[in-house]
Amino acid sequence: MSFYIDMTSVLDTFKTEIKVISNSSSGDWIDGQWVENEEQSEQVLFEPFVPNDRDNFYSLVSMLRDTGHISQYNAIWISAHDYPIQTIVEHKNKRYRVVNIQDLTDYSNVTLYYLQSEDSNDGN
Repeated sequence: MSFYIDMTSVLDTFKTEIKVISNSSSGDWIDGQWVENEEQSEQVLFEPFVPNDRDNFYSLVSMLRDTGHISQYNAIWISAHDYPIQTIVEHKNKRYRVVNIQDLTDYSNVTLYYLQSEDSNDGN
């Protein structure tokens, strides 16, 4: 018996605006500074984004922390799209980088992206 969980209603219920910047890991070192290529493409999506500072008793972050997998992540993005590690995601003018992926597409229509903040002084 095979199970499939359609997460479309969850994606719609908890959606927020995020910007995905593809090909963001390509660039060149110029005078000791990393300069990203201007060939990046940006896509605006409306999908769930759970920052680490929003945790409470019922939050996804709290549930995942219990498994020991959340301590190094600043946020989780739940998406119906496929992106590689190192993709840049922008939420509320703050940039995050995809550092880990949990592919749930064998039995669902979502992928979990674990994100680290690009801002080094955020305290996380």
